[in-house]
Amino acid sequence: MTDSLSLKARQQTEEFILQGRLSAGEKITERDLAERLGMSRAPVREAIRELINVGLLEQISARQIVVRKLLLSEVREIFAIREMLEAKASALAATRMSKIDLDALDQLHQNMKAAAINQDFSAYFDLNIQFHKRIHQVADSPRLTALIDQVMRESLLFRSRSLASHANIQASIEEHEQLLKAFQERDEQLASLLMSRHINGGFKRLELL
Repeated sequence: MTDSLSLKARQQTEEFILQGRLSAGEKITERDLAERLGMSRAPVREAIRELINVGLLEQISARQIVVRKLLLSEVREIFAIREMLEAKASALAATRMSKIDLDALDQLHQNMKAAAINQDFSAYFDLNIQFHKRIHQVADSPRLTALIDQVMRESLLFRSRSLASHANIQASIEEHEQLLKAFQERDEQLASLLMSRHINGGFKRLELL
C-alpha cells in the first residue's frame, strides 16, 4: 500500500511541477506537500527522494529542498541530448507508423490547434506531450524511450516559458504539421531532420537570454 501511495504522491507532485503550480526555486517540505496531497508524510517522503533522483527536485541542505532551477548551460545540454534522441525515435517511427497511429497523431494535432485558438496553453502543453509520446511509442524502442523520458522531464521544467505565447504555439503547430507529412510519406530522414529542428526550435523559444 505504501508503494502505491508513494507512486501516487510522486505522480501528483510531478504534475504540479510540470504544470507550473510549483515553480522553479520554490521550497518544498514534507508537511506542506502532505497536506496539499491529503496524504501522510511517509509516502510523500519517498516521493520527494525519487523526484530528487530524477532531477525535478534539488536538496540544497539537510533541511531545504526546492524545485530544481537549471542553469542555462544545463538547459542547453538537456535540449541537445533530447534533440538527438527524439530525432532517432522519429526516424524509427516513420518506418513503423500504422494508419491508426497516423490518425491518432492527426487527432492530437487538431486538438492542439483548437487549444491554440482558445488560448488554452495548459491544454496545448498536455496535448503536445501526448503527441511526442505517441511518436516514441511507435518507435518501439523501450530503452530509447526511457532515455527520452528522463531528459524530457528536465526540459519540461521550462514549459511555461516555451509555449505561453501565441507566436510560439503557432511555430510549434507548423512544425508538427511538417512532421505529420513526413510520417505520412514514411520518410525517416525527413522525419529525423524535422524533429531535430523542432526540438532545437523549442530551446530557442525558451527565451532564456
